[in-house]
Amino acid sequence: MEPEMSQEKNSNGESVKIAVACHFPLLREGISKILEEDAGVEVVARVSNLIDLIQSCEEFEFDILLLDVDLRGLNLTRILNLMKKNKGAKVILIIDNDYNENLLINAIRSGVRGYLVKDTDSKHLVKSVNAVYNGELWVERKLMGKVLDGTAYPTKTVRGKGEIYDLTETEIKIIKLVLNGYTNKDVADELYISEKTVKFHLYKVFKKLKVKNRSELILFGFRHGLVN
Repeated sequence: MEPEMSQEKNSNGESVKIAVACHFPLLREGISKILEEDAGVEVVARVSNLIDLIQSCEEFEFDILLLDVDLRGLNLTRILNLMKKNKGAKVILIIDNDYNENLLINAIRSGVRGYLVKDTDSKHLVKSVNAVYNGELWVERKLMGKVLDGTAYPTKTVRGKGEIYDLTETEIKIIKLVLNGYTNKDVADELYISEKTVKFHLYKVFKKLKVKNRSELILFGFRHGLVN
């Protein structure tokens, strides 16, 4: 089967280029049509299996891959390696509601940058693409909540300034918001501070916890039970 190509082109030439890889035609076409309604998005390829996805990676450049966890022949490690060759395109994984927490955690560790459940609405689909394109890690709050409520991780609690990890109260608040899927803008709005201030606090948090980025911070939170 040849990859289906979108004829849509944005006049400004600065659209976010997306490949949609879904096994089920209805899901694949539905996602593509929703995205194509956004003037800043261009769907450059639609594929239904791993072979067609590999072909698309060789023939086309794109910024985001929306990847269905049910894609035939799915090999996440191989796909992420392909993305590195495709100018570092980022992956958003589309998963079922009955996901496995280990899948989410291992995917974050491997480099997946976003997660959508299949019953999400169109608004969150578009927001996830924009967030990941702009360097954020996108995890829907209801999805993150389920992971954080799981029993596979310790339940040690951060209670206040100077305790356990030598974090300030503001840093603790920011960490918990990040663990619940908030973007930097969401955190800023929630705490009534600027995005620049949020980034500064996160920089200090990364140094204190010895993590390199947002993904590692989330993994740290999983492992150490940084939840209420």
